[in-house]
Amino acid sequence: MRPMISLIVVTCLALQPAALLAQGAPDARIYLADGTVVMGQLLNRDDDLLILRSGDGEIHTFDVAEVAKVVTLDSLGSQARVVQVREFPYISFLGGTVALGLISWLQFDTASARDEEAQINRNNDSNLEDQAGLLARAQDLEDKADRARLWGWSSGVLAAGCLGVALIPRTKTRKVFPTLSLDAAGRPAVQLVYRHAF
Repeated sequence: MRPMISLIVVTCLALQPAALLAQGAPDARIYLADGTVVMGQLLNRDDDLLILRSGDGEIHTFDVAEVAKVVTLDSLGSQARVVQVREFPYISFLGGTVALGLISWLQFDTASARDEEAQINRNNDSNLEDQAGLLARAQDLEDKADRARLWGWSSGVLAAGCLGVALIPRTKTRKVFPTLSLDAAGRPAVQLVYRHAF
């Protein structure tokens, strides 16, 4: 049972960056007056201030006076590249997988402990008077172990169902910016990466 829980936890940790990447796709490029380019999600745009979240999660604010031009995916029109993106919209079900897997493990552990205690009560060498009470206690413990095992299997099946729902992919088309290029033929020659912080 422990290897199953370890596998579930590793799967959750492995898929976490994919979930974060799906949230932070850049939708704007800001060209500053000094020639630098900042990409990210445009959070706010008004007459005197621009607020942008870059790919690493940092929030940048720009005064309109220092901005040369703002290019969004909508303003690119047909120049924007269209790519296929695989997303996992129900990835939050992995939390249920971990929780139900843990409950399942605890129920099987409880069932095992009760089975051991029932076996001790059955094998106890005591007088005939106490023997009937011990056998009744052993039967009660075995019934509780069976119920715990049933809860364990039910939780395990629900955990597997949650994992199945969490891993249902959805393919979408998304517009992305073309790569910045300095080649006359339009082939990508240089890719600019710039981080600007205030």
